[in-house]
Amino acid sequence: MIYRLLIFLLVVCSFPLMAGAQDASLEQIQKKIDGQDYNGALALIDEVLLKDPANIEVQEMKINLLVKQEREKDAMKDIERFLFQYPADPEYHYLRAVLNLQKQRYAKAIEDFDNAIGLGMPDKYKYKVYLNRGMAHFFNQDYELALGDFDEVIGLQPKNATAYHGKGMVYYEMNEYENAIQQFKVALGMEPDNAITHFNLAMAYFRMDDTSNACFHFNKSCDLGHRNACRLLLMNCDIKIPQ
Repeated sequence: MIYRLLIFLLVVCSFPLMAGAQDASLEQIQKKIDGQDYNGALALIDEVLLKDPANIEVQEMKINLLVKQEREKDAMKDIERFLFQYPADPEYHYLRAVLNLQKQRYAKAIEDFDNAIGLGMPDKYKYKVYLNRGMAHFFNQDYELALGDFDEVIGLQPKNATAYHGKGMVYYEMNEYENAIQQFKVALGMEPDNAITHFNLAMAYFRMDDTSNACFHFNKSCDLGHRNACRLLLMNCDIKIPQ
């Protein structure tokens, strides 16, 4: 039986909101999202974007909500409208790239990520471009390019757990399991309760026939709520899961 890594998506929903002048509005929007009032959240988002169309955090929230509602065409139409108005603004190339990444159009996503960097993406957002472009290269199986992008993120944000997790995924796919384990461990040092990272670390140990460590991390991942980890725990480990 072939077991796969759990992909840790590095798209808009993975990023925390950044503090700024719109904090009050962002909190109101988040409350609507938490209450699954997506239409109410979209209405508030459009109010913010009317005043500040380049607010990338709010733009990301809008894309994520539209994707949740299976309205990807509306999201793309919205982004294309902004790109027509502001073709030299790197933020909108980035946003179109993120949506293309979600739609598995990796070559188009990479082209837009390249444009975002070439047009001078603001420094505070550069890590997002490299992080997402790294994932696009990963899916394209361009592993050296993916590693390069994740290293760029680490250079900008040395404590970015997602970038280390991304490197772990790359090394895993390259069958370099010891390197994968090292990267997953660094990520866990920053986010010790990340169920997906525990699962993927367990998979790397599993590939090295290190059943003890594999079962330990399957168990941790299961405790944190991942059903796949619980299933593999039952199949491969002498550990009983509480009912």
